[in-house]
Amino acid sequence: MVTQRATTFPVSAHHFVLIRHRRGHSPSMPFSYQPVSMSKLTLSLAARHRLMAVTPLLLCLISAGCGTRAGAVGGGPPGKRPASKVYVEPVRQDQVTPSVTIVGTITARRSSVVASGADGKVNQFLVREGDIVQEDQDLSILNMVTTDLGIDEAKQVLIERQQELKELENGSRAEEIEEAQARAAAAKVTMDIAARQLERRQRLVVQGAANQDDLDEARERAEAAQRLYDAALAHYRLIQRGSRQEDVAQARARVEAQQAQVDYLIAEKGKRTTHAPFPGVIVAEHTQAGQWLSKNDPVVTIADLFDEVYIIANVDQRDLPLVRVGAVVHVTVDAASKREWTGTVLTIVPRSDWESGSRTFPVKIAVKNESQQTGDRQLPMLTEGMYARVTFSGDPRQALLVHKNAVIRSESGSKVFAVIPGETPEQGTARPVMIQEGGAFGDYIEVTQGELAAGTAVVTEGAERLAPFADLQILTPEAAQPSGDTPDQPEEASPEELPGAPETDAATESASSSRPDGRS
Repeated sequence: MVTQRATTFPVSAHHFVLIRHRRGHSPSMPFSYQPVSMSKLTLSLAARHRLMAVTPLLLCLISAGCGTRAGAVGGGPPGKRPASKVYVEPVRQDQVTPSVTIVGTITARRSSVVASGADGKVNQFLVREGDIVQEDQDLSILNMVTTDLGIDEAKQVLIERQQELKELENGSRAEEIEEAQARAAAAKVTMDIAARQLERRQRLVVQGAANQDDLDEARERAEAAQRLYDAALAHYRLIQRGSRQEDVAQARARVEAQQAQVDYLIAEKGKRTTHAPFPGVIVAEHTQAGQWLSKNDPVVTIADLFDEVYIIANVDQRDLPLVRVGAVVHVTVDAASKREWTGTVLTIVPRSDWESGSRTFPVKIAVKNESQQTGDRQLPMLTEGMYARVTFSGDPRQALLVHKNAVIRSESGSKVFAVIPGETPEQGTARPVMIQEGGAFGDYIEVTQGELAAGTAVVTEGAERLAPFADLQILTPEAAQPSGDTPDQPEEASPEELPGAPETDAATESASSSRPDGRS
């Protein structure tokens, strides 16, 4: 039995490992040599024997690769990079319609938290969430016992006041006038009798048949009768004339005040019944039967969603030129059974929430809603809280367009490779052009700045590995299919080239997987 021990292999101070070149390196230098320290490489006895056996072969492969790869790849002199195979497409000048799609939120055209108008206990709660209600429909009713009693009492007092006014307005009855007239006539008779008795007493006193006391008594009775007659006559005339205007006015005022009291109590009773302010859907309940409500406590929330809904879309300040009040916009709602809708821009709120760092402006869009049958109910298709995509379109204009595959983006900006024509249509030179991107229109991107003109050919495939002013071999789709030519694509890094791989692992892997063709 042979026991293998791990020992340090002191072959040499360094061992050179063949490593495939990374993306972006020149093909004329396809291999690099990386010294790996072997002073601390620990190998088993069997591994040392295998390594010593492949070392001569590895050195031969390194020498063969360095001398032959550059000429084999390009077919030209060593050190000259071959022409890169690419596809090209001309820059287009075309009419475009700029547009932007914004995600907005559907809201009700109007909504209201309906509150209680009085204090009291809820006797009846008449609706539930999801119910469709009409304008002025009863929603809840508070206790009415004391309110009804107060109204009944006020109505009885009103009746009393009305009768008093009627009595004054009608004046005296015929019987009362006749009675007053009779009393006045009786008082006149009494007055006449007293006057005759006074005359008789006066004659008797002159004749000496009566004393002075009898005369004084007769005179007093005559004066009293005169006063009674005057009072009866005045009363008769008052009854005959009727009520005073002042009394009638006072009675009328008392009637009106009592009527106002009755109306007030009835109005207070109306506040104890909550009504729907407009047609809509109950979207929230805030109370139940038996609960005590104070004045202004919420009862339900109602939303008007049937005829029309609003979409609130926050538009970036750069896209505001595409938004016009009154414009028709396209709306997509994925959550609804009908996806495509048409809306109209109602208003642009001229204030952003800049205090919190936002530079978007709310835009309100009106959309005609539709209904759908859900069970035994007719409910709106578009409901509050759904999100919708709104597309705003501007006026058509001319734009310079390049294919999106031609644009190469980096930290320094965006660029394309324009083609400088060569000696033949299949040849050219890559000229980098920095551009400023505009909007995207399908597969094309607008160029707002850059040294490009309509008709200039730009590289659309194979531009990722191009160096400035590299030679190009321009392919056409028809020519590429039979020959199998494809644009140059970036080579994929092998596992041993990935950053962070241990040097000892890379050395071992390279030595064990190298092939005679120089590929790993």
